[in-house]
Amino acid sequence: MNEVFETILTLLGGLGVFLIALKIMSENLESVAGNRLRSIFNKISNNRFAGIAVGTGVTMVIQSSSATTVMIVGFVNAGVMTLAQATSIIMGANIGTTITAQIGALQSLPITAFFAALACVGAFLQMSKRDKVNLWGCIIGSIGMIFVGLEVMSMAMGTFKDSEVIQKVMTSISNPIVLLLIGLTITAVVQSSSATTIILITMAGAGLMTLKSAIFVTLGINIGTCVTAMFASIGATANGKRASFIHLMFNCIGSLIFFILALVLPIDKWLEAAFKDNVQTQIAMFHTMFNVSTTILLVPFIKQLTQLACLVIRDKKKKPNEDGFVEDKFQYVDERLLATPTIALAQVRKEILLMASIAKKNFDTSVYAISINSLTKQPKFDARERHLNFLNKELTNYLVKVSSAPISKQTERELSSYYHVISDLERVGDYAENIMEYTQKMVKNNVSFSDAAKAELAEMKSAIDKLYDVVMTGYINKDISQKEDMEKIEESVDEYKISLDRSHILRLRDNLCSPDAGAVWLNLINDLERIADHFRNVYNSMSYYVDPPTKVKATVKA
Repeated sequence: MNEVFETILTLLGGLGVFLIALKIMSENLESVAGNRLRSIFNKISNNRFAGIAVGTGVTMVIQSSSATTVMIVGFVNAGVMTLAQATSIIMGANIGTTITAQIGALQSLPITAFFAALACVGAFLQMSKRDKVNLWGCIIGSIGMIFVGLEVMSMAMGTFKDSEVIQKVMTSISNPIVLLLIGLTITAVVQSSSATTIILITMAGAGLMTLKSAIFVTLGINIGTCVTAMFASIGATANGKRASFIHLMFNCIGSLIFFILALVLPIDKWLEAAFKDNVQTQIAMFHTMFNVSTTILLVPFIKQLTQLACLVIRDKKKKPNEDGFVEDKFQYVDERLLATPTIALAQVRKEILLMASIAKKNFDTSVYAISINSLTKQPKFDARERHLNFLNKELTNYLVKVSSAPISKQTERELSSYYHVISDLERVGDYAENIMEYTQKMVKNNVSFSDAAKAELAEMKSAIDKLYDVVMTGYINKDISQKEDMEKIEESVDEYKISLDRSHILRLRDNLCSPDAGAVWLNLINDLERIADHFRNVYNSMSYYVDPPTKVKATVKA
């Protein structure tokens, strides 16, 4: 009994090493290919075959169809990917995840020891002080650890093979439905099809399960893997839930078809003939064949699958207002995207651009209100200010979560700059709020600015508008080549402040301005100058991660 208990612990230890190594490898591969992944997702079109290729490639990198599907649910939930695009990517993800089974099948080849030795090679490379060498050391070392984990599991299964009791228990389970439910249940509980598949392949390799039984367990595993995405869709929009539902439909339809085929056709015999004396490879190839065949079968029906998902899950999503947001809700950021930090950061950037737009609208509204002494736009202003406060707090919290994931130095610099940008934009909103409060006082006291003061205010506002346009054009394009122009415009705003202060004193001297209006004017001009400072800070924040433009050397003619 003690021997069985120790063997179970050894098996779990080997599985743990395998899964940790798989996670380390996927995280570091993602770090290497992160910007490329982001570019691929940004460029994806309605071409279903391109979507399948993207889903396959991304899942092969991050080594988890569940992670890819959860990420896709996040994209759909954020409204940056259509349901049809998501469907084709999900199909590709199911193909990409079969690479895990293929890796597991390699344990049957006499090269496991050579691969396992890579763990030592990787460990030595990680001692390097160079970031790139260290990163590749993690990848190479994790590949070696994968095979160390497989070898430990194989040894543990060998002990089980020698137990007659365990052999009888395992061989007594032959009912296809029971086998499918076993695969489904275990995968749903552990929420890792990779773990279940590797255990299955190792068991079959030790002779504890026949190929025919393993086929039905594999079908159950493919349904069970949908549970992770189903959980991830809780709290998502209707489209987010639909993406998860399509994932479930894909695997259920495929499993039903292959369940019937496996009952009436000798699929196991065909695999045994094709891959003789290698049950691990036979299972891995069935897993691949299942997902590729199901994709080929269902890819013509993507439109129908999306229509069915829309029919089953009704749309209850609250639509964004005219300013492009739903109050106290992210429009682009999603917790599900944290599995891929570079893509999560790209979504944060989109949220920051929206935040800048909201802050600018409130600035425009506040200056308009104080110019005409009207509070008619106060309700919309207040809604935008509340959302700015929400974004300031929640985006900062989200960035903390992103920063805890493994990211490159370049990405880390970009991320750190976002903290400052978010703070600067929130301060713009605060100064706009100050201006609205000045308006409230002026309306209450029946005080207004002179026509000359209003004209001067419009001139200073126009300079800040020009500054904002230059700042946001550069920020959107990650371009700091217009830094000198930006600085000149900001300096002109400073000059306006000095000039307007002087002209204000002259108006007070000539009794053209009341003392009450004068007190507000000084604070107002000061706030406008501060707003320009914060817009400048947004532009300058790019110096953390954007290389300055290269200067072309003038050629000297002889």
